[in-house]
Amino acid sequence: MKTANCPSCGAPVTFKSGASLVAVCEYCTATLIKRGTELENIGKMAELQDDPTLVQIGTEGSYKGMHFGVIGRIQLEYGEGLWNEWYLMFDDMRTGWLGEAQGEFYITFEKPYPTTIPSFDSLVAGEKLDAGQVWDITNIEYAKCIGGQGELPFTVGPGYEAPVVDLQSGTTFATLDYSDEPARFYVGERTNAKDIKLTHLREPDDPADMLTGRKGPTSKADAFNCPQCAAPLSVSGGKIQTIGCASCGAVLDTSKPQVAIIQKAQEAAAKPLIPLGSKGRIDNAEWTVIGYLRKQSTDGFTWGEYLLFHPSQGYLWLIESDGHWTLAKNTKSTPKQAGVNYLYDKVSHEAFATYDSSVTFVVGEFNWKVRAGDTAAVADFIAPPGILSREKTKKEVSWTLGEYRTPAQITETFALKQPLPPATGVAPHQVNPHIENSKKMWRWFMVFSLLTLCIQMFYTFRSNTVAKQDLVIKQGPAVTSVLSAPFTIKESKGGVRIEVDTDVQNTAAGLTYTLVDKKSGQAFRASKELEFYSGFDEGEEWKEGERSGAVVLQGVPPGEYQLNIEGELAGSAKSNVGAKVRVQTGHASWLNWVLLQLVLLILPIMGSWRKSAFETERWAQSDKADDDDE
Repeated sequence: MKTANCPSCGAPVTFKSGASLVAVCEYCTATLIKRGTELENIGKMAELQDDPTLVQIGTEGSYKGMHFGVIGRIQLEYGEGLWNEWYLMFDDMRTGWLGEAQGEFYITFEKPYPTTIPSFDSLVAGEKLDAGQVWDITNIEYAKCIGGQGELPFTVGPGYEAPVVDLQSGTTFATLDYSDEPARFYVGERTNAKDIKLTHLREPDDPADMLTGRKGPTSKADAFNCPQCAAPLSVSGGKIQTIGCASCGAVLDTSKPQVAIIQKAQEAAAKPLIPLGSKGRIDNAEWTVIGYLRKQSTDGFTWGEYLLFHPSQGYLWLIESDGHWTLAKNTKSTPKQAGVNYLYDKVSHEAFATYDSSVTFVVGEFNWKVRAGDTAAVADFIAPPGILSREKTKKEVSWTLGEYRTPAQITETFALKQPLPPATGVAPHQVNPHIENSKKMWRWFMVFSLLTLCIQMFYTFRSNTVAKQDLVIKQGPAVTSVLSAPFTIKESKGGVRIEVDTDVQNTAAGLTYTLVDKKSGQAFRASKELEFYSGFDEGEEWKEGERSGAVVLQGVPPGEYQLNIEGELAGSAKSNVGAKVRVQTGHASWLNWVLLQLVLLILPIMGSWRKSAFETERWAQSDKADDDDE
């Protein structure tokens, strides 16, 4: 470390990093530049605006196992409010930057740009940039420097312009900073205060600051009157840039000590279903509802979005549409495109719908500047119960990952006294409740089908042969007839089966069976025709027909029987045909089994139909339905 005296006030000024070019005297705010071993005063640094950060000069942390300390700061102002760039020095003497904006942190390091740096005006949010690797252009801002603090590697001052472009490639984050010529290129990743183990943070001035992180004059904005209607307002949490007054509908800019009206009145909208200030436990942390938006798509569809805040974990979104709820947060990386779908965290999300949205109502607190009329182009991709949503404006592209919640889950989470309205229709990412039921029905069908098959096979193989009879069916027009010896049928469960095997060849044989009860004379008749042909065609053998067959007689009571068999050959027969006949009892009919399967199929088919109807209703809301109509 090198120490010199401030030429303005004489106070000691210490340079901790050899890479530092400028230091701001903490006593007189003189901007001091190193000229060899001397310090030159190049003017007063503008006073920094009070903002909600808890980071300060002297804050320490650790990144990838390497300890660092905060030695400098640049404060910038852009369209959505303020952001800070904290200058870091690591124990290995490297330097880097900790970007802080809207409750998120980014650690980056300056690197040489691998190709020719594109012009700022040539870049468009949402497009790709090839710089050795392919980057998504996620944000384009034209910021201005408010001032600096501590040690810095270059000179800054009020009005210092900082056109910047944010890039994302997977989990890697980068920024092109066009405030210098040539532009500087910084590469790193998104992180959070917990992961980088920030310590020696600024102590909040009062209990309210524990939530807001405010101090100094801005802490007066924690409780104030609306400039439009004088209604009492307060800031209850987060790095708040905007408040929507519930009394008069005015939208207020609270990013500066002097609260300003940025929109006078909004059209009345329905009150939030979850009151602002409600607290709910999500993932073992207590979150507070601090803001509520109403939005509308180009086709008139409306929904509500709640902003949730936690002092150390940041922000979540809770989205309600037709009674369906979604808990959403910003993605850690840019999803990868795969055709029209997107892959995130190894899960493919299917393209569902694209539309334009606009804000119609604002009430409560928000960590960016928002007003009725703000618009964005939205694209939704689903993998129930998950939904990926991309919002694109002229300057920014952001991604959120949401998960479906039921009204009952939200009621329980926020301990609401009155249950929420039931969901209507089908949400794009709602899990199909009939999928599991359909699977269960098909599983049970398979179980019962296998069980009945085993029973059928059991009765098939346990059949008992009660009579056998051979006959020769003679060639010619005469009918061959034979009567079997008497036999007893003790049971006829499953019917009486009569099987025949023949040696019929290149002709047809007709057999008629008459089963006669010797005691009552009751007769049961059935017939079977067999034909079998074979030969050679162009050197290849062919076969057609069957030599064996069976008939089943149902309703045959127990008793003593004889079987009369009559056989007759077709006129084309050139020889006699031998036949062996067997009579079996206890045989189960396969027709009964088939009919039972058809009955058992009713429930799984109904389950599949309900599952399909649910998906049809889901996709009727999608762009795919419009494509099908075309």
